[in-house]
Amino acid sequence: MKFVTKFTVLLAVLMLAAGCVTQRGMDSGESVPSQPNSEEATPTESTEQEDVVQDGDSVNDGTTKGESTKEPVSKPVAPPKQKVGVWVSAKKFPTHTHIGTTKFNNFTKEYSYDWQLNNTLYSTFKKAIEQNSRFTAVDISSMVDDAGALDFVMGEGNNGAFNDKQNTLRKSLLDKGIATVIIVEEAPTVAITECGTYGCSEHQSKGFGLFTRSFLGTDHYIASASFNVNVERLDKPVDVLTLPTFTEFQDDALKNERVEDFTPPDNFDEITEQELAPIKNTIVNYFDRLATAVGKYLSGQ
Repeated sequence: MKFVTKFTVLLAVLMLAAGCVTQRGMDSGESVPSQPNSEEATPTESTEQEDVVQDGDSVNDGTTKGESTKEPVSKPVAPPKQKVGVWVSAKKFPTHTHIGTTKFNNFTKEYSYDWQLNNTLYSTFKKAIEQNSRFTAVDISSMVDDAGALDFVMGEGNNGAFNDKQNTLRKSLLDKGIATVIIVEEAPTVAITECGTYGCSEHQSKGFGLFTRSFLGTDHYIASASFNVNVERLDKPVDVLTLPTFTEFQDDALKNERVEDFTPPDNFDEITEQELAPIKNTIVNYFDRLATAVGKYLSGQ
């Protein structure tokens, strides 16, 4: 009995062991789904990647198109400068005009000292005009031979009218961008006026330079800026120097200034260039003041 029982138990154990082995075999034999290669994209991932690429291309295309259609930024262009024509006519050498006690003592002579006054006066006006960056000076001496051709305005101040005879030249200058002209021409001026019992007498300076007056041993030395000066606008009929601001510059008394500290020359008949230097400086100073006033007028000051 004991033997049978042990045998039965052993058989049961063997059967259980065989069942476990079989089950394990079956478990091992079941196919395990193969995992996709990490380097191989699944259809879904592939589609997503294509969409991303397409979206990226669209973005790039949009940027490129946006850049290609973007308008370049243009730099501001400065307006053209307004031109002021300057015409200067003065002879090469200074003049000494002398009025003595009698007419037999009178004389007029030139000294061969090259003051280069044409260049000096042009440079003076150019400097004053171009203080304002909106303006530039232009030498028109080569365009016109005679100052009379530059007589564009008739009348005074703001009540003038254009001279029809000069319309062709005026319009030609306007076409070149010249809207104002300055005319400086050497001409006789009244250097001194003397009044007495029998009335007044005027004595003229015959040209720029030195004017002297001697009477009963008394000598007067006068720096003579003996010029006619006009400033005329071509865009509207205005003779600028007839405006109240410029009245003094048209006065011959201002153009002929007595030089109180002038040193009498060693030889009255042959005054040296060095002795005449104060006379030249006084003449240039007159034009400095005039040019400054014209520059302020053009700038609207």
